[in-house]
This record gives sequence, structure tokens and C-alpha cells, in this order.
Amino acid sequence: GMRGLAVFISDIRNCKSKEAEVKRINKELANIRSKFKGDKTLDGYQKKKYVCKLLFIFLLGHDIDFGHMEAVNLLSSNKYTEKQIGYLFISVLMAASSDLMKLVIQGIKNDLGSRNPVHINLALQCVANIGAREMAESLNQEIPKLLVSGDTIDNVKQSAALCLLRLIRSAGDAIPMGEWASRVIHLLNDQHLGVVTAAVSLIQLLSNSSPDEYKGCVALGVSRLSRIVTSSYTDLQDYTYYFVPAPWLSVKLLRLLQNYPPPEDAT
Repeated sequence: GMRGLAVFISDIRNCKSKEAEVKRINKELANIRSKFKGDKTLDGYQKKKYVCKLLFIFLLGHDIDFGHMEAVNLLSSNKYTEKQIGYLFISVLMAASSDLMKLVIQGIKNDLGSRNPVHINLALQCVANIGAREMAESLNQEIPKLLVSGDTIDNVKQSAALCLLRLIRSAGDAIPMGEWASRVIHLLNDQHLGVVTAAVSLIQLLSNSSPDEYKGCVALGVSRLSRIVTSSYTDLQDYTYYFVPAPWLSVKLLRLLQNYPPPEDAT
């Protein structure tokens, strides 16, 4: 609970006119600016609170031209809420061309290399939200490694696949996926259907531009589709919709298989 933030939001909601709201916001902006410039003793909690206020002011439709450096500093925090607010501010307010992008990417690299899956997911979501070419060029080894590593937990793999999907759509030439092709295809065999669903979307995109490299997906795709269709309700309980097992994944697999001619092997 950030009491100062709650009081500020309450003040804004209680304003009787647009002029009163603007006056209250300008007063708050002046206070935050002076705190960031003059107070060298601000701790993580205070930075988080002021950055949250700036986010709220931005969402009300006002331009924010400061606070970016403080948000970047929050990325180095080990506290989830502080790191989360830092990433949120960067995702919403920082342009891909910002001078601070190199510092942001370094913070992301630090989190991707950590053993904390929550921090890794925050970093991946930030990359996916911004999708900048500079990020694609700087992280074109780290993210594929996370995706195919045997040590990566399921929800991180899922996020890594969707993050790569975003980066390849925005700057595909910056991420050479050739060396990872066979290992990405084998994600179709993953036990976690969330990982498989994200991986199929990624493979679909990759196979459009490099069909020969990803033709191994046909046999694995048919096998996975067969297992889904013949599974019982209890096998895929979390992914069953109106007694149909994993319908969205089935559709994705069928779309992927449309990229290739039917296999000659009758089985």
C-alpha cells in the first residue's frame, strides 16, 4: 500500500473541474521533479511511489518528460514491486530510440541471467512490449538459449517463445534462428501444453520464411495432434473447452501443417 499514491489518486478523483485537476497535477509534478533533482537519499520505495504517480498522470493524458532514469534505476532492485514498476514505466513511456535504452538492455540482461524466474519473466515481457531492434540485436543469444534450455521452467519458456515471436516480427533479420531450429522444433514434444502452444506460433512464423529448416515440425506436429485428438478429458483437463481437448492448439497445429505437403508416410 503506497499511501501517498492513494491520496493523490483520491485528490484527482475529487476535483470538481478540469482546471482543478490540472492544477493538482502540476503541483504534484513540481514536487516529484524537485524530489528527483534535490533529494539524494530517496530509497527504492519512494522512487517506486513517485514513478507510479508519473504513470498515473500519463494515463490521464498528460505528457511526462522526466523520471525515466529513476525507472531504470528500479530495475536493479531485488524487490519485486520496485522492479515491476520500473519495467512497467519503461514499457509504457520509453521510446525505442531513447538514449537510456542501452542501460535498460543491460538491466534486462542482468535479469535474464538471474535464477529468479519472476525477474526473468518481467524482463521478457518488457522486451516483448517494446520490441525494439536494438533489443533484438543485443539479446539474440540470451532469449533463444532460455527457450531451449533444459533448466528453464515452463512459464519462462512460454514467455521466451512469445517474446521471440514479437522480436522476429519487428526485426527478424537481427535474430539468426538457424542454429536453434532443431531444438525449437522439439518443443512440440514438450509436456507443458502452454509451452507447445507458444512454440507452434513461433514455428509457424519461422517456417513461413525458412520452410526447409523447419520441415521436421511435420512429423512432430502430426504426432502431437494425434495425441490431442485421442486424449481423454482427464489427460488435458486444464486445456479442455466444452469437452474438446486443446482446441486452440489443434487449430494452430493444423495451420502449421498447411505450410507443408501431406507426409508420404501413411502412418
